[in-house]
Order: sequence, then C-alpha cells, then structure tokens
Amino acid sequence: MRRVLVLGFLVVLVSAVAGCGRHLPLDPVSSGAAPDGRLSDRELSSLRSANLGSPGHAEGTIGPGTQYSIDVPSEWNGDLILYAHGYTNPADSIHLPDIAQLKALLLGQGFAVAYSSFSENGYALKDGVQRTEQLRGIFVSKFGRPRRVFLIGSSLGGIIVLDLAETHPEHYAGALTVCGVLGGTRAELDYIGTLRVLFDAIFPPGLLPGTLYDVPPIADFNAQIAGPVVGAIQADPSRAGLLVALMGGRLPFANGNELVASILNGLGFQLQGANDLFDRTHSHSFFENTDVVYTGPVPPPVLDHINATVARYSATPDAVNYLEHYYEPDGHLAIPFLAMATTRDPVVPIFHESIYQQRVAAAGASALLLQRLTDRYGHVNFTPAEIAANFRDLVVWVDTGVKPNP
Repeated sequence: MRRVLVLGFLVVLVSAVAGCGRHLPLDPVSSGAAPDGRLSDRELSSLRSANLGSPGHAEGTIGPGTQYSIDVPSEWNGDLILYAHGYTNPADSIHLPDIAQLKALLLGQGFAVAYSSFSENGYALKDGVQRTEQLRGIFVSKFGRPRRVFLIGSSLGGIIVLDLAETHPEHYAGALTVCGVLGGTRAELDYIGTLRVLFDAIFPPGLLPGTLYDVPPIADFNAQIAGPVVGAIQADPSRAGLLVALMGGRLPFANGNELVASILNGLGFQLQGANDLFDRTHSHSFFENTDVVYTGPVPPPVLDHINATVARYSATPDAVNYLEHYYEPDGHLAIPFLAMATTRDPVVPIFHESIYQQRVAAAGASALLLQRLTDRYGHVNFTPAEIAANFRDLVVWVDTGVKPNP
C-alpha cells in the first residue's frame, strides 16, 4: 500500500541567503586612534562623560535610501555591535529589521548597537557589506570612537559579517554568525539550483512556474506553490524519496513534515530570488550542471531517465566571477569567529559549516573558529536569549584569549 505523508500545520519560512558584493572600505576610523584601535580607560571615561549621561539614540538615512538606527545604553561599556540582517524579499519595501528583543538584551549587557536596512533587497551582499561598514563611521560622528567593534549577522547577514571579518579584521574584535552562508554564495546557489532542476525532472511538468532564472510573479505562495507541491508529494511520496536520494543527503529532515518543509523552503527561495539573482549577474547563467551525472541509490533506468531529461545550464565565466567576488570565503581568520547553526536548516544547510571549517583549517586558523551546532530544525531558529548568550561567550573569548567549549 502506498504510504501517504500526513501533513500537520506547516509553516513555510521563505527567508533566504545569498548575496553579492565586494566593497571598498568606507568611513575609516579617525587616524588619531591608538594602534590597536582601542580607547584607554581615561579616553573611555571622557567619552562617557561627553556623550552618555543618558541613553543615546540616533536614526536616519544614508546612501540611496538606507535606513539606520543606533542605540547606546546609559551604562555603556565602550564597545559597539554592528548587526547585519538576513535576506529580504526583493518585492518588499526597504525597512529596518525588527531586532527589538535581541537589541534590548545586548543593550542590557552594556553594548551600543547599530544596524541598518540596505539600499536594496534580495541577495544584496555587496550593498550589505558597504552599509554595515558605513555604520562605524556614522557611529563615530555621532557618539565618538568606540573601544572595540563586534559583528553579528544572521543568514545573508552571516556572509556579510564573514566578508568584513576576513577582509578588514583590523576594524573588528570578534564576529558572531547565526545560520550564515559560510560556505559561500556558489555553494548555496548550487544547492538551490540543483533542488529546482531535479524537482522539475522528477515531478509532473508545469508544477512550478517559470524556470531556474525566470519566474513570473507569485501572488499567493500557499495557493500557487505550497498546495500543489504538497498535493503532488501526497499523491506519490516516492518522488520525494527520489529527490532526497539524488540530492546526496543535502536535504535536511528527521520526519515527513520536515522533508516537505525543506523542499518548500528551498524551492521558495529559488522562486522568490531567481529574477533578482539573474539581474545581478547581468542575465548571465550562474548555475553549472552541463556535465553533472546525477546518481544515488536509485534503479539505473530511473537514473538514466533523470539524466536524459533534467534541464542543463552552463555557467558563464563572468557570472561565476561575480559569485566568487560576492562572496567566496577563504578561511583566513584573524579575529575570534563564533558560528551558530541548526543541524537541519532547510535554507542554509549544515554543509556550509563543514565547507568553512575545512577552509579555515587549510588556512591554519582553526584556533579562531568556534562552531556550535544545535540539533534542531529551522533556519535562524534561535531565540534572542540564545544569540545573546553566545555573544557573551564570544566577548569572554576576546577578553581572555581562552576559546569557549563548543
């Protein structure tokens, strides 16, 4: 008897990562800084007296429409946190991320917090790097030079923070990422692209709108995508099993509901971000599977059919160069870097952590990387308190030089 997946209440989180963009350093710290960029106790005391008798707040716009917000607690410890937000739907309006709970916890620890929207949505890695770096200069102009600057980034913000940490470590004391795209943009888009082309080859034609690079507007994701996909899986669960086998273990799940959620999340990211990503590569192909032979524990006739019918794409050198520029991490860490991740992340899978761990080891910087993996399903599925607690551990690491336990 054919087994039917019984689906309970399914919440689809179509948030995504990816990104593009290298950058030029913006708003450098005043040349009057000490060699290590830190303030002496006397300078810190003077700064507190001048600016921070009461909590400080500043907000405004920078660049082409970027909004920013800065908060400084009354009992400021002299340190600043720059927060980089995750992927935002390209169709949404530009707006500040909602980090009220996390911000309150960090302010309560004595840290100033600065964050911004970017000037564009979608896989805005390049712009995100520029705007996050720019916040340092804005903070200095309004509140004075901080003692140290820390970085926090989630999802797409994770690779933004990683870019800054690897490229300009002299500006930062430490970095924390939450489900970041640490394996790089190419690895992420290979995962998403492979999921889309295999889904199209395995499931009935026309179930998903558009192609890998061209997707028409979707007015109602649940009605147009989630419902039909869930229905197709329920009608023939073996198709989902075939997809799992050919994805090579990259689809995360512990049960049927998680499997369906992972398929929907991955496809949702592709459908939401396809046009944006294709625009960023100037309509040049960034996915490569021309010579890929898809394989797995599947009967040979089925494999032959899949490999004969799957859509094939050839990446152009300029598109590949763009993805590597925005951004391909090299693992050369010079500051403490703490990475949080869930073991079953449907948007930025756990393989990103393995890729980055190998690159850091090859660069001889393993002493500066701490990865904390939580056995849990979901993308950025951590409470603000959990993130704040990990940030405290990062600060203690920076203060003492003693690497925390995993």
